[in-house]
Amino acid sequence: MDLFDVRNYQYTLPEELIAAEPLEQRDRSRLLVVNRKSRTLEHRIFSEIPSILDPGTVIVANNTRVIRARLLGEREDTGGKVEFFMLRRVESACWEGLMKTGARVLPGFLFKIPDREGGWVRAEVIRREESPAGVILTAKFSRDPVEADIGEVPLPPYIVAKRKEWGPEELETYNTVFGTRAGSVAAPTAGRHFTPELIGRLRSEGMDWQELTLHVGIGTFKPVSVADVRDHVMHAEPVEISPTVAESLNLSKRAGKTILAVGTTTTRALEGRSVPGAEGFDLVPGVSDVNLFIHPGSGYQWKFTDAMITNFHLPGSTLIMMIASFIGDLGFTLSVYEEAVRERYRFYSYGDAMLILDR
Repeated sequence: MDLFDVRNYQYTLPEELIAAEPLEQRDRSRLLVVNRKSRTLEHRIFSEIPSILDPGTVIVANNTRVIRARLLGEREDTGGKVEFFMLRRVESACWEGLMKTGARVLPGFLFKIPDREGGWVRAEVIRREESPAGVILTAKFSRDPVEADIGEVPLPPYIVAKRKEWGPEELETYNTVFGTRAGSVAAPTAGRHFTPELIGRLRSEGMDWQELTLHVGIGTFKPVSVADVRDHVMHAEPVEISPTVAESLNLSKRAGKTILAVGTTTTRALEGRSVPGAEGFDLVPGVSDVNLFIHPGSGYQWKFTDAMITNFHLPGSTLIMMIASFIGDLGFTLSVYEEAVRERYRFYSYGDAMLILDR
């Protein structure tokens, strides 16, 4: 099998298995346990995870919080419709993003977004950048859109297509219960399965819970549009790991404890911030951008992640490529997805979960 041919990362998914609605109880989602050494599978419920994990497992989660990133407004000159999708805050009231409008947008382009008091938040495009990830625009706003709370919930297109309508409470539903650091445009959905009660159970049974921050941007959800996966360029996303968390995780790793990453964003943060140390690899604390693209055939050496919780990802995406690399066998990975389809698991952001263990 050609590991660099994007067509080999496809699978057939019936549309009805795409989850448009979240479960009422987050931890009642189904859990497909993948034992990557023995190549065996188990069908469980997510709330059973404390009894599945080894004692002393260190669980690392991404505490980013999704913002109302989709801004719907109009041009100052013609009144034509404009959509600005915020990706990253450059400074106060200044954001990088993607824009949909009927014309080519250059610096000096003026637009406005209605606020909740009947007024407007005005903006000017001050920079246009042609990047491998596409055209990135930087806009300066009269007020910061997040602080003004003028945006819409940035639900994925496959949810929008099936749902059509949702209310303001959807932001809380879409976010994780531990998400406190605002800045993401998509949820780290593997973390959505946790409840405060489940986290408490894990801690009471000897598990450690640690958090870092990766603000999800275009690097996570940008489709692979090239035929050869080696030609795909990842867009950088900001990662922050505190000195306390880095020290705790480094000590746990040296002690031989299992490091369980909650989601592909946490995994990318751990792997992207790991460097060779005296005893294997160490996490480096601080803030930096990570654009790590892990895929089969790249020769990537896994550094810090021993186990992973993840949802079921889109065909041909960088996320399914990372999962295939972690499992260590593309053919087996595709058979796991085929099993999930046969067993009618729910897919994508509001779907069920997979737990990959080194057993």
